[in-house]
Amino acid sequence: MDESIEQGWKPLLRGTALAAAVAGVALASTEPLRRGSLELSDFGMALFAFYFALPAVVAIGVPLFLTLRWLGWARWWSSALAGVAGGAAIAAIVRWPGAPSLSDLPLLCAVGAASALAFWWAVRSKRSDER
Repeated sequence: MDESIEQGWKPLLRGTALAAAVAGVALASTEPLRRGSLELSDFGMALFAFYFALPAVVAIGVPLFLTLRWLGWARWWSSALAGVAGGAAIAAIVRWPGAPSLSDLPLLCAVGAASALAFWWAVRSKRSDER
């Protein structure tokens, strides 16, 4: 059940947009989950978080994925692990120049893994019998 990865810039663009959207929604949903209700401003926060997640996906996620693809290791599980590493990198960057906070790691690593899985899903090619 080996999924091949599409080549070219269109799948990378599609994956980047989807990964940033997943990260934006995940980051913006933490407050409504604590509050127990969804407000109209939460939709704006998701869009706001998307614009902060997009450069992170481009700067960290895409190079990690391209490295995995170059090595021939681009699978769902390796992408998720790379997303965890990317989330940890973001946790360190957010607290720069101070020490990273361990309380940031669970959320940002989970968001990184979810974004990386969305990216992988967007760039994989479907098998010919699934089309």
